[in-house]
Amino acid sequence: MIKKHFWRLAAAAGLVAAAAAMLTAYFAERGLARLAPGGLGVAFSTRIYSAPHELRSGAPADLPGLLERLARLDYRETRLPAAPGEYRRQGAVVEVYLRGFRTPLAAQPPLAAVVTDKGGAWEIRDSSGGAPGAALLEPELAEELSGPLRVRRDPATLDELPVELRDAVIAVEDKRFYSHFGLDLRATARSLLYTLTRRGLWGGSTITQQLAKNLFLTPRRTLKRKAAEAALAFYLELRFTKDEILTLYLNHIYLGQDGPSGVAGMKAAARFYFGRDPAALSLSECAALAGLIRSPYLYNPRRDPAAALRRRDHVLARMRAEGMITPWELAEAAAAPLEPVTLPARPDDRGAAYYAAEVVRRLLQRYDEDEIFRGGLTIYTSMDPLLQAAAARAAAAGRYEAAVLALDPAGGGVLAIAGGRDYRKSQFNRATQARRQPGSAFKPFVYGAALEAGFTPATLLQDTTRSYQNPGGETWEPRNYNGVYAGTVTLRAALARSLNLATLDLAGRVGPAKITAYARRLGIDSPLESSLAVALGASEVGLLELTAAYAPFANGGFRITPVIITAVTDQRGRVLEYADRSRVPVITPAQAYLMTSLLESAVTEGTGSALGRYYGWIGAAAGKTGTTNKGRDAWFVGYTPRLLAGVWIGDDSNKAVGAVGAGDAAPLWTAFMRSALGGAQPDKFEPPPEGLVTVKVDPMSGLLAVAGCPEQRKEVFAAGTEPKEKCPLHPRGLGGWFKRFFGIGKTDKNDRKE
Repeated sequence: MIKKHFWRLAAAAGLVAAAAAMLTAYFAERGLARLAPGGLGVAFSTRIYSAPHELRSGAPADLPGLLERLARLDYRETRLPAAPGEYRRQGAVVEVYLRGFRTPLAAQPPLAAVVTDKGGAWEIRDSSGGAPGAALLEPELAEELSGPLRVRRDPATLDELPVELRDAVIAVEDKRFYSHFGLDLRATARSLLYTLTRRGLWGGSTITQQLAKNLFLTPRRTLKRKAAEAALAFYLELRFTKDEILTLYLNHIYLGQDGPSGVAGMKAAARFYFGRDPAALSLSECAALAGLIRSPYLYNPRRDPAAALRRRDHVLARMRAEGMITPWELAEAAAAPLEPVTLPARPDDRGAAYYAAEVVRRLLQRYDEDEIFRGGLTIYTSMDPLLQAAAARAAAAGRYEAAVLALDPAGGGVLAIAGGRDYRKSQFNRATQARRQPGSAFKPFVYGAALEAGFTPATLLQDTTRSYQNPGGETWEPRNYNGVYAGTVTLRAALARSLNLATLDLAGRVGPAKITAYARRLGIDSPLESSLAVALGASEVGLLELTAAYAPFANGGFRITPVIITAVTDQRGRVLEYADRSRVPVITPAQAYLMTSLLESAVTEGTGSALGRYYGWIGAAAGKTGTTNKGRDAWFVGYTPRLLAGVWIGDDSNKAVGAVGAGDAAPLWTAFMRSALGGAQPDKFEPPPEGLVTVKVDPMSGLLAVAGCPEQRKEVFAAGTEPKEKCPLHPRGLGGWFKRFFGIGKTDKNDRKE
């Protein structure tokens, strides 16, 4: 009886195994049938989208900008818009039939809208005359990563691929390739133990398993997929010879991204990275290409040459350990430089390369690389395509290397990222990855901390030379930028004219600890000096964090979280993540207004006055220049009532180039802002909040102005901090008025650039 049951169970198990084997073979053969046209198996494009663009009644109108947005979205101009995706323009009126869309964060049904420029402001109506108040243009596709329809592959026979390249791949990916039957049990056991004990990623796949995944499976890492991968790998070992498997693998492995196109296979990668066929590759280049397999993004020699060299050297060491190369060959290859070719510009490049690359860099911290490039993700961002294009143009116009970044100061959305002059020549993102000394662009945090401590715009400071003792006992003798010193000067004038010695006087009275605490509260996360040198921008910061830390000045006192990725969905539309859009109050609205007022002075009468004098800016703006020693870095961070932007200029090697904030960074900021705002430069900021008073003061004494004060200025104060005493330096009454009227006793202002 037991034997009978045993044979029944055995027969059933055999039938199940046979069915599974037949199913595996059928599934595999279906996938293999797609090899002829060069498919990459089951892979899906990952798409990166901009933010939708809102058209709101009452918002500043930009008719040329609207027409450009419609063109970028492939709307078609017709005589009468009758279907989604059509529009017509008649003077200041645009009739547009919106396509409609739905994202995790916004939705717009198809709508026949009438958009009118009414004296510089939008009026939005529907075709029946109703007033919806606002309408949304759909997000623009900024970048498409890989996928079966956009893969660059140049098939190669095994003989076309040099032995050194084959050996390098085997040494680093599957050293027992020629001795196993699709599974390396030792490697699998080791990786499983690592996964269970260290909670790391499941590795240990053989070349055959990787090929099975690339040809047949999705990149999701699950136990079910690993089991299918193992079964398919075993089938491939039965179906093909080892050399045939290696050939298929070397022709299908994903090795990088050229804009919207994935680079697959060693022949295409050899041409893409080194501009030559595989047969002409050096041992060093073969090792570098083999090293890319683990992470084409992290070890891209154009993006991160140092990481690529470390990975190449690791591959060479593995080749030596397996006896594939001699010690002499190892030493020679390790000493050779990696010199990837410069790629020609893509005609379809819309200037979003740095933004898209930053999106990928951030996703790699949370997702597997296969998921990103082959998993069919949809990534929604804060990017504004027109602002992104403007930032790219501005950065490309700089004399030296440059970075331009724009933020929505109210919500924190990162609207544009231009991380360099030319992404094709350098993928290093200077807007998000570099840290440099900000110089005087850090000073607003000194002055903000001072206002919080009870100082006022009329507080008198001493702008005179003095010496300081460093903690190491060395003497530090700081200087003003142009060697001119103002003597006694108000706090407002000291910031506007960026007077170093006056700033140090203020910093000494406020204290470095309060300054650093204030800067941290507003968003500076980089390490900061604990000495007075912090006041002059001696600590290195990034452009993104510095620009975002200005946001509380612009938005009424709230620290923002810079948002690049707003949401991510998988290929089925399931939401994987949303962005954190939290805002935290860090200063009072009154203090924010005072800082904006001080930074307006920097633009209208101080180091930033070049915006209006030389570069054509006529609108309201607040901001600060920055220049470091010998012009190694030049900065301008500034904002209008609705847009915040930062610019950095310099050299990647940190050598002195003589760059100046007012002469190099400010014109790029102005060019970007004029383009971004569509020529509609705002004329004023929001009115002052409650808790502020305005009185006339004498800038020489910082006290209430009297009739004889040669210069009188309306100054803003937090209520209760305004001066109560009258100026003792000038005569009062009719005699004082007479002297002031005829200019007796007036002094010239010092003017300077930084």
